[in-house]
Amino acid sequence: MSALLARLRGRSLAAWMADGRDNMVVVRLVAALAVLFGHSYALAGLGMAEADPVRRLLGQTYSHFIGVMMFFTLSGLLITLAWQRRPNLPYFLRSRALRILPALFVCAVASALLLGAAMTTLPAAAYFGSTQPWRYVAGNASLLDLQWTLPGVFASNPTTDYVNGSLWTLPVESGLYLAVAALGLAGLLTRRAWIASVAIVLAAALWLRVPLLSGEQVSIETALIVFFAFGAWCCVNRAWLPLSTPILLILAAAAWLAFGTPLYQPLLALGIAYGTLWLAYVPRLPQGRWGDLSYGTYLWGFPVQQTLIAVAGLRDPLSIFAACLAPTLILAWLSWRLVEQPALRYKYPPRSAPVAAS
Repeated sequence: MSALLARLRGRSLAAWMADGRDNMVVVRLVAALAVLFGHSYALAGLGMAEADPVRRLLGQTYSHFIGVMMFFTLSGLLITLAWQRRPNLPYFLRSRALRILPALFVCAVASALLLGAAMTTLPAAAYFGSTQPWRYVAGNASLLDLQWTLPGVFASNPTTDYVNGSLWTLPVESGLYLAVAALGLAGLLTRRAWIASVAIVLAAALWLRVPLLSGEQVSIETALIVFFAFGAWCCVNRAWLPLSTPILLILAAAAWLAFGTPLYQPLLALGIAYGTLWLAYVPRLPQGRWGDLSYGTYLWGFPVQQTLIAVAGLRDPLSIFAACLAPTLILAWLSWRLVEQPALRYKYPPRSAPVAAS
């Protein structure tokens, strides 16, 4: 019996992480492609989102939501781990800013000044004479005032005229980075696991207090906070937390049996979050040599899809997805090689020049 339980439990998350290999780059790209796939249905036309295969199979969510759930689960794990390994606030904030802001700035500028200028139905003088392109750059690049539209751009697209609807998750994620920093500064992430667990649960409850007290339906933003908190909780409890294929199969079976009951949604969410960690560490997936294309894919996928819909008149979701893959991945590769990777070199401040002996 003990041997069976040991086999069921498998190795701990810490043991998998200690192997020195993972599938993070691949899994993050899979998550970004899931967002791309789901948006192909959401942007194809009114009501087309309901034809999303994930929606039809699971009944509770969509492909693009699963993609962002995967992103937030991994972020909760990795961001908490980053603080634990180097609990230094200036370094932490600098690292997070360099990972998000430079590529976002380039995308915002290119969207407003190049894509918008090419796709607008307004004369160039009227377009650039408007304040909206400049507000688009400033608001989106800073994450302080997200702007969704540009004058005369994508106005005839069937679902929305948003230039980049994917950006809505970035302020949520950035806020959670600050929450990790606050808990870390309070010394709650580097002490005993139970203290960190309580701190994470209470922090998540603080974010969730409005829907919990009002009885409102939990929003997707709130759900993403829960996924991030789950990843953070797994990080601080990784020494004993089991990560195994049998447990994943049990969670999947439990969710399937609970279909149509109030337990289905939480069990499905738990299965997605646990399955994301399983996919990141347990199987041996081929490792790409192209760099981390996930963030660039996430940033550029929506504008590319909107452009193809406007220019080529695409309305079939699978055609939109197939057509947007190559240009999106090319832009993601350029973003990684020319913006993201060079920016990350500045995570560490330059060493001071040694003083010559007199």
